[in-house]
This record gives sequence, structure tokens and C-alpha cells, in this order.
Amino acid sequence: MKRRSFIQIGTTAAGGLIVGVIFPHAARAASRAHSANRSASPAKIGAYVEIDTNGVITIAAKNPEIGTGTKTALPMIVAEELDVPWRQVRVVQAPLDRRFGGQFTGGSTGISENWTALRRAGAAARYALVHAAAGRWGVDASACRTDQGVVTHPATGRRLSYGELAGEAGAVPVPEQVPLKREEDFHTIGTRVPNVDAAPIARGAQRYGIDVVRPGMLIAAIAHPPFGSRIAAVDERQATALPGVREVVRIAPRDNPIELREGVAVIADNTWAAFQGSRALKVTWTAPTGANATSATLETAFRAGLDTPGQRIRDDGDVDAALASAVKTLDVVYEIPFLAHVPMEPVNYTADVRGDRVELWGPTQDPGDARDLAATVVGVPAANVTVHMERCGGGFGRRLMVDYAAEAAYLSKALGAPVKVVRTREEDLQHDYFRPSGMHRVRAGVDSRGAPVAWAQHLANTSRYAFAGRPDAVKSELYPDDFPAQCLPNVRLEYTPVPSAIPTGAWRATLHSANAFVVQSAVDELAHLAGRDPLAFRLAMLGSPRRLRYADHGGPVFDTGRLAAVLRLAADRAGWAKPLPPGRGHGIAAHFTFGSYVAHVAEVSVDAAGRPRVHRIVAAVDCGRVVNPSGAEAQVQGGVMDGLSAALFGQITVEQGRVQQSNFSDYRLLRMRDTPSIEVHFVRSAEAPSGLGEPPVSPVAPAVANAIFSLTGKRIRRLPLSASGG
Repeated sequence: MKRRSFIQIGTTAAGGLIVGVIFPHAARAASRAHSANRSASPAKIGAYVEIDTNGVITIAAKNPEIGTGTKTALPMIVAEELDVPWRQVRVVQAPLDRRFGGQFTGGSTGISENWTALRRAGAAARYALVHAAAGRWGVDASACRTDQGVVTHPATGRRLSYGELAGEAGAVPVPEQVPLKREEDFHTIGTRVPNVDAAPIARGAQRYGIDVVRPGMLIAAIAHPPFGSRIAAVDERQATALPGVREVVRIAPRDNPIELREGVAVIADNTWAAFQGSRALKVTWTAPTGANATSATLETAFRAGLDTPGQRIRDDGDVDAALASAVKTLDVVYEIPFLAHVPMEPVNYTADVRGDRVELWGPTQDPGDARDLAATVVGVPAANVTVHMERCGGGFGRRLMVDYAAEAAYLSKALGAPVKVVRTREEDLQHDYFRPSGMHRVRAGVDSRGAPVAWAQHLANTSRYAFAGRPDAVKSELYPDDFPAQCLPNVRLEYTPVPSAIPTGAWRATLHSANAFVVQSAVDELAHLAGRDPLAFRLAMLGSPRRLRYADHGGPVFDTGRLAAVLRLAADRAGWAKPLPPGRGHGIAAHFTFGSYVAHVAEVSVDAAGRPRVHRIVAAVDCGRVVNPSGAEAQVQGGVMDGLSAALFGQITVEQGRVQQSNFSDYRLLRMRDTPSIEVHFVRSAEAPSGLGEPPVSPVAPAVANAIFSLTGKRIRRLPLSASGG
């Protein structure tokens, strides 16, 4: 089947209407099943929309909710095309089903990848309802209209609610291509809609993964070895002597460490007993082996990597000749630390393995991977695994990994009982998959007119793809089409992977959160070297509006005009051209990723001890059409706070395979007193929606660092700012 998706329509057992859109990889099987049973239940056809005969309209949110607002925004798209008032909609979390297509929340793709399919789901339901009404009235469907949950026939004034038509609509043949609403007729998209879970969250009634309870459930707390170490011996006597502790189980690792790491699990009747037992456990670990399990050793390796040629992933023009002829040049090194995720809900997952059947409950950004890995660990077909998607208390990329689901499944099979794995905050922080650490060397030059003529950037770091065993180590670390590539005639990008036993993974905005700091800080340095205003310098580098090739992370196109527009908007709203009060400085930065364009202006002061205070951040965002301005604004504010927290304080250090930080006391996050005023301005756009969960993060650190320079004359080339004396 070559269609991009397959629309299914049918009736519920109670005579209501159900509509689903099945994605390509499952469309052929679904087509056969649907032909055999047109009255399949919503669970059988993966329904997005269900309308019962009483007029209750249920819309399923297909992707996990991790705080990004997808559970609200995705059903809004369906409701818009269905032409139903939002107040009449009941939103439910969809089950994991291959027919929904990709059901993960990550890479800022939730809205952009589902925009068209979800519009078609709503439009298919509206088509069926209109044709059902037309058939009942004996009129042409083109003469009928929909109006907020009602089908009308303007010529005669007749009206029928969706509930009255639901049964008949289920028998209407719906074409693959159904007419979509004109975007100027939108009533729901573009309006501020509260988060559908806001009320239960405020009341403390919202269920998260950590709240799951199953009959006969045991709790597991797992001690993991230092990086590069293995279990040498286990003395479990003090642990098993504690009240509530049942037994101790060793976990055998899989070959790929991102799937299942070695560990020692304390099994108990309750969380407290499991935690206390884990602390009482006496485990002897072998000495760390493998490469670079200490921060200081890694720093030496990074510098050595920068001193030798790396893998060239872009080499335009003649960089060496351009640098040699430049009037002024820059040659600087930027340092990037490891970062932990530390979502407020610690890592947890529940599994119940019964014979050849597995049930899973828990917070994850990728329930499909949880299903597949649990099936592999237990040794059953993936079709035998049922995943219940629970709301996540934050993700930030940590819950894209599903190692903890594998642990729960492994232990449940071993014990023959439901098991919930819960990590202490310390275990969560110290055995994370950290944002990679590394160093960038940037060499650049300007000519006699102050125009940039060359850019050479070399990154040496601990690749997360390499840690996962992939051969394309560079692909997760340095991006060949990032600005200023294609905006200068001479650009060279090089990469050197540095092996390490320290686990690495995706952190919010992936490596853009680090690379944008380097690029936008170095561009600022180049602007001052040329004696030019940083905003004007950036706009000149972008040049006239044009669409450039961009691979991955929001491509295939990078529009220089859209990035320039957010720079101008942020500068205008921040009063860039106006003098600041004494003791204040401002800096600017912008970045394109995941299809969106974001610019920040930061306003800072620095106290007598050199500590920065960020007073204000003005954000300008072009993410295409905004589905829910309320949720979108919250995403930008949250991204800014994450970016600022990392810029000011974020740093993981490792000694002999052991993380030195243990909790929020020494891995500090942004606090209320540190939070600046955050102003968010969206560009009005008719473009299709693009990513928003991650793009606001990346320009924060460089905007703040550039503001510190504008005030103090001191360049920040090492994060966090606290490590730079800033």
C-alpha cells in the first residue's frame, strides 16, 4: 500500500462512530482486518475519534505526555477538523498500538509529524457525519454545513447533532483524501486551551508512573556499578536482615549497555525497605576498566583530540588560506560539561511477567522501545507485551532510554511477581545517560571591512552514538549544516570521538544545547573583534533571505530569513538599541533546530563576587502555526529555565567511574529566586507547525554569556558559568 496513511471508520458496539488513521507500516494488515470486520471496536482499529449516540466526543492523544502539552495539543488538531467545541471533548491517553505509527515524545516531533494525519482523522469523521445527515434528509452533502458539533442544512434550517448521526455515520464510505478546513476558518487551533490534566495535577490527583500499584507487587531498588566496573562480590546479609526485604537478585547485563546494565537489586515489600536494603547492601566492585572514566583524564583526551586532525564533515572553500589572509583572527577553546536529566519524577517502571505474557506500566518517552526491549529480555514476541502509558513527571530525553523498563521485566520474570523498579534520587542522578562532555576549538577571521571570511570548528567529545555501539559517532554530536555553514565561503567542521565508559544519551535539545553555546558565543567574539554590533553582525552573516539545505533535526530546509526575523523581533521587544540601566548588560543569540527558529536577548547584572544575575530574557520564536498558544508559551518558558539552569549551574564530574554529585544539594537546579522575567513572542505564521519542546533551550547559554561580556568584558568559554568565575 503506497498511501501515506489509511483511514478507518466504523461503529461501536453501542452504535456510535469511531474513526482511526493507521500509519504506513501497519496499513496493509489493518486493511485486511477492516474488510473482515467493519464494526470493530476502537481498540481494534486504533481510533482517534469516538462519538457515542449521546453526543459524547472522545479523542485519543497518541503520544506520551511528559509535560510538553501533547495530550492537549494533538486532540485539538482533531477537534478543529471535526468542527466540535473543545468543551464537548473528552481526552484520553491512547494505548500503545503499532497502527498509531510512532508513539514517542522526543525530538520535538509530536505536532509536526502528526499534523496532517490528525487533521485527516478529524476531517474523516466530519465527512461521515455530513454524509449521514445528507442521506437522512435526502439532500446533496455539499449543501450541508457543520457548526460546532451540529450538521446543518442552511436551505431548510434543519439541524442534527453529531450524537444523533453517530450510528449512521459509521456506515458511510470515506475516501482516502477528505477535504480539510481552510485554515482561516479555524476556531480551536490558535486559541489558548488549558492543559487537559491541569485540574488533577493541581489537586494532586494526577496519576504518574510512580503511582502504579499492582496486586502482589514487589519493589526493587538497584545498585549499579561504577562506570567501567563489574560485580566482584556481594554480601547481602545486612540487607536481607532488614524488615520488609525479601531477597537480593543479581542482574546480568546485555551486551549493549543502553539496554540493560549490570546491577544488584534489593527486592522488598515497599519502597522504604527497598531503599534501606540497597544502602545496607555490601557490594565489591572491580576496578574501572576501559577508557576515560574520570573527568580530568577526559579533559586531557579532549585537548589531545583537538591537537590532531579529525574527521571532516564539512570542508567548503579554502579555510587555511582565508585564515592566513584575514586581518583579524580568533582562536579559542570552549569547554562543555556532562549534564544529568534529573526529572522530578525519579526513574521507575512496573512489569508483570506471567508465562508468555507481559504487562508494563510506567513513564517513558518511547513506549514502543519499552515493549520491544522487554520482549527481548523476557524472551517473548513483542505482540505479547501490553504497554500502559502513564503520564511522565518530566523526561528531557532521559525517558527515551528504556533500560529501566528492561530491569523491571527482567526482575518480574525472575521473581514470578509484579515488580516496580524505583531509583533513589542519588541512583537516578549518578547512573544517568549524561549529555556528552567535550571541547570545541574555533578559529575564525574577518577581513579589512570587518566581514567574516572563514570558520573552522573542531569538536572532541564523548559521542552518545558511540556509547550505544553505533558506528556513526559524529552524527549525534556535530551537525554539518548548522549556522554559519552555508553563510560563509570557507567553513570546515571536524570531529574527534573520545571513548569513555561514562554513559551518554540525549539531553533536551540534544547536542544543540552545547553547540549553540559555542557557535553563538564565538560569533559574538568575532563581531567584537570586527568592531561591529553583535545583532548587525549576525544579520549580515545570514544575508538575504534564502532557503538552504539542512539535514536532520528539523530539515530539509533552513530559512535564513526566518532566523533573521526572530533576531530582529527579540531585539526590538528587548529594546536592543536603547541604553540599559547602570550595572546591566545584554547579549543576543539565535539558533535553528527541529524546524523552529528562536532568538533570545538576556539582560544580566554581575555582583561584586562575580556572580551573574539574569533579570530578563526576551524570546522570539517562529515555530510555524501555533496550535495551542498557552501550551506553546509554557514550552518556551520551560525551555528557557532548563537552559538557564544548565548554563548557571549544570555540571557532572566523575572520579574513577563514580559521579561526585549526589542530589540537588550539589547538583543545583534553577530556583525561584534565580528565575528571570521571561517574555515570549511568537511570529505569526501560516507555515505548518514545527518543533517547540527543545528549540528554546539552545540560545539561552550564549545569550547570557554574551551579556556578561557586554557588561564586564570577560568572555565565558567554559560552562557552567559558576565554573568560569562568572
